[in-house]
Amino acid sequence: MTEIAVAFEPKVRARARRSAEAAAKPPRCYPARIARQLALAHALQRRVDAGEFTDYATMARALGFTRARVTQIMDLLLLAPDIQTEILFLDVPPGEQPVSERRLRDTILKSLDWLEQRKRWADLRSCVSFAPRAEQ
Repeated sequence: MTEIAVAFEPKVRARARRSAEAAAKPPRCYPARIARQLALAHALQRRVDAGEFTDYATMARALGFTRARVTQIMDLLLLAPDIQTEILFLDVPPGEQPVSERRLRDTILKSLDWLEQRKRWADLRSCVSFAPRAEQ
């Protein structure tokens, strides 16, 4: 008796192929919430500097925020420049946030001294996992 071997590739359904490709890709990362809030603070400050708003109270009324919330957002600009840069480049997978704005205010912004802020930032970084994205 003679055996005949026929090699063939089984068809992979499109849905299975797409799910296999999706599993092979690294998960998408997005800017951290605190990074978006810091970017908002910079954008709002530019609008104040351009004369669009006379002060934070006018800005709060125009944007529908409370004056306290505008102050909280704008206080992020008091962070040391190198900390701001690091925060702006934080990427996180969906559903994860390395640090909240409140925790940042309660720990780092308690001091306006940039050296002290850097020490507190280093302490915070050692407690929390950060994954800064590569600068482009």
